[in-house]
Amino acid sequence: RIPMQRAVVQADAPPVILVHGFLGTRGTMLPLTRRLQQEGRAVFTYSHGTFQTASLRRSAMLLARRIRKISEDLNVSHVDVIGFSMGGLVALHAIKFMQSDRHVRRLVTLGSPFDGTWIALAGIATLGAISPSVWQVLPGSRFLRELKDAPTPANVKIRQIHGNSDTIAPVPARLDSVASRDCLVLPGGHSTLVVADYAYEAIREFIAPPLNHRAATTAPTLQEQD
Repeated sequence: RIPMQRAVVQADAPPVILVHGFLGTRGTMLPLTRRLQQEGRAVFTYSHGTFQTASLRRSAMLLARRIRKISEDLNVSHVDVIGFSMGGLVALHAIKFMQSDRHVRRLVTLGSPFDGTWIALAGIATLGAISPSVWQVLPGSRFLRELKDAPTPANVKIRQIHGNSDTIAPVPARLDSVASRDCLVLPGGHSTLVVADYAYEAIREFIAPPLNHRAATTAPTLQEQD
């Protein structure tokens, strides 16, 4: 169930939706949640299946529904999305294939394996029989080929952020739709991108509201129950 609650939403600062990665939970995104809330942003986190082991296409479909519902229930034109690791793949798939571009203003991906990761072999050995997602992030998978080849809607701006010591999701090639200035390789490993101050500043700058944002207005918001 998604109960209605009251919260303050800045008039020109879109709500932010956080998408966790493989074997992650909503708690994975807690450092970003707290920082964004301190900035006055309305933040929503969701659990996409059991530790993101389900098909990434299915997770993208669920995310697309939630993006649409937040936009409609809050009566906002756009939201911003931050996807960590597999979460970035899910969010990009929702934008390219599930019409979420109608509601998403900006997408930040953190350590997302757009070229795949051989770490997936370990996942296949342990969870391959029950987890479609570990097969989908193998280098050269059909899911990744289709995701990269499909055009990105021009109205959605994307920033890729990667860690130069990330052994889980090695730095991939820049996506065709991402401007060179928005493909950032920062110091640190995979989880660093969620907790480091300099990584947060790169996120914050990209999704900052317009300089002329109006005073905050009160609107109903959503918080999904566990």
